[in-house]
Amino acid sequence: MPSTAVPALPAPTSLRGPFRLAVAMLVVTAVTILQGAMTTSTGSGMAFVTWPLSDGELMPERSYTTLPGFFEHFHRLFGAVAGALTLALALWLQLARLGSANMRRTAWFALVLIVVQGCIGGLGVLKNLPVANSIAHGTLAQLTLATFAVLAYQLSDRYRLTAPLANVAPGSGRKLAVAAVVMLVLQAVLGGIARHGNSAHALWTHAGNSLVVFLVVVIATAFAVGRLGAAPGIKTIARMLTTLLIVQLALGFVALLVRNDAGKSPANVANLGTAALISVHVLIGALLTVLATTLAAHVFRATRRDAPQDAA
Repeated sequence: MPSTAVPALPAPTSLRGPFRLAVAMLVVTAVTILQGAMTTSTGSGMAFVTWPLSDGELMPERSYTTLPGFFEHFHRLFGAVAGALTLALALWLQLARLGSANMRRTAWFALVLIVVQGCIGGLGVLKNLPVANSIAHGTLAQLTLATFAVLAYQLSDRYRLTAPLANVAPGSGRKLAVAAVVMLVLQAVLGGIARHGNSAHALWTHAGNSLVVFLVVVIATAFAVGRLGAAPGIKTIARMLTTLLIVQLALGFVALLVRNDAGKSPANVANLGTAALISVHVLIGALLTVLATTLAAHVFRATRRDAPQDAA
């Protein structure tokens, strides 16, 4: 018997503003990740050795007269904007008592994540910390973006209008959805080790694991569509996820062909085409994590046990 969703109550409009702000946070953070990827790909990570200001200034001359200065400084600038937007959203939800307590906790958790992530990056510059610090910085960036995606979903009309599916056991598909997220995060860690540590072993492990990631994600999305497809939005997210995954897989193998063995060398700034291709590969990896996390959140929402009227 096909799965059906129990009708839900119309969504209120009080969260439309916070939802738009959460979407803005996603966009700004995605740009921050792209800027960070270009900073790594061009070896521009130490263009400024001071933090949080660059050369002690808010907008130093080198930030718009040199490419390394531009990549590094605007990576910091976009990160600061994302942090400010996150603080504004957390305060908005808390002070106005908007949404549920769970939504407000997600907002504060997102704020803690982005602050910690930024501090790790800043301390890495000030103390010239080892590769592990850079890997943690990059991985936390993706986890922060994924948390923003969960928050945006919680604030959306889709979240409030998604009722528990009838004829579906509570919790169905959750383990598969979580497994897809975990595999994508693990793949990001392997990619970070390869990029920041210039490790050939990690690079080829990353490449080989991409096929495992592909298999896990396809199984998770196929189950979600086949068993939980009656929940509005799940088929769309699954289609976007699998399409982007195929693009990412192809782009990854192209990146393998055009990469050089120099690692994070400042000399890479002379080859912006290669740096941009590899950086887009990093960005798409982050977007895949966002989509997988959103799918997991939607699966959890559609297979919950509570009453259809509960919008918390």
